Amino acid sequence: MISKAPARICLFGDHQDYLGLPVIACAIDKYITVEGKPNRSNFLNFNLKNLEKNISIDLNDDLKEIEKGDHIKYVLKSLKKNKIVINKGFNIKIKSEIFINAGISSSSALVVALIKFFLQIFNPEKISEKFISELAYQSEVVEQGGSGGRMDQYSITIGNTIFLETNTNNSFFKIKSPFKNFIIANSGIKKQTDLVLKNLKEKSIYSISKIKKHNESFILSKVKKSEINLYKKFLDKTSFDYFEAAVSNHHITLSALNELKKIKPDLNKLGRLMIEHHNFLKNNLKITVPEIDQIIDIAIENGAYGAKIIGSGGGGSVLILSNENRQENIINKLISEGINEIVKANESPGILSL
Repeated sequence: MISKAPARICLFGDHQDYLGLPVIACAIDKYITVEGKPNRSNFLNFNLKNLEKNISIDLNDDLKEIEKGDHIKYVLKSLKKNKIVINKGFNIKIKSEIFINAGISSSSALVVALIKFFLQIFNPEKISEKFISELAYQSEVVEQGGSGGRMDQYSITIGNTIFLETNTNNSFFKIKSPFKNFIIANSGIKKQTDLVLKNLKEKSIYSISKIKKHNESFILSKVKKSEINLYKKFLDKTSFDYFEAAVSNHHITLSALNELKKIKPDLNKLGRLMIEHHNFLKNNLKITVPEIDQIIDIAIENGAYGAKIIGSGGGGSVLILSNENRQENIINKLISEGINEIVKANESPGILSL
């Protein structure tokens, strides 16, 4: 049995999913692969190829004490809680072509690939996009006390480009993407995902709670851009910055959706919206680092439609949208500045089983 799950990029809506606001995200054709064969034992033996590490887990392990970040055991725990019984040992190889800890969801891809692998073998009737996405969210966020939303798990499972409502319904629909060959450039700066997300989420929610003290019927998604400054009197400067970013990025996401729905979307307009989105992430949420800013400046100076940081922030990767004729020049300029991990990627249809 082979299960493959893609990386994901967020086009619009970074740091919105944990606020119940929509995102536009895309699965890309860089994969984590989980490949396994029965071993007639009572153990799951994992060979983590990229980490040059081997792990054995007894099927009778009660999974009560698990270190945060041990995604394999948390997947097994979540499967067990959902009555999926793993009663046969397997030798399992895991390998990745996704940048690790670089903002394109290598951990979520691992979780989704593992869930699909075990469901395919032990409970195939439960396989559905919604069930896999929710089980992955339970494993990665709920069980581990994470701060993220549902964007990663849903976009990886569903595939292609989606508009995802991250409220209680988590409804979604697919969008036809006008882009070919996204450029992903890894800054090489490792990020502290949980720490950054926790800090940003707490500050954003705090700013909203302060407004709700003055207006109990306040709904974040209903705030118009023209109304943002009306709330300044309720907030200190830092809280207002977070509130302004949430509202503004929500409207940018909706504007991008309207453009993407057109028969011939304006790529230059989408690029401008992406730069505007990034500037709120940079100036209000302050999640960039100099290396990220340098990559974006080089991309824009060399004719990219747009560029932005991907992921939680504090490091990681940059997404670059460009005319195909300019891509090689942008890539060569980045390489000349010492950026060595650069890939071109297209949409992925989501999780695959072979």
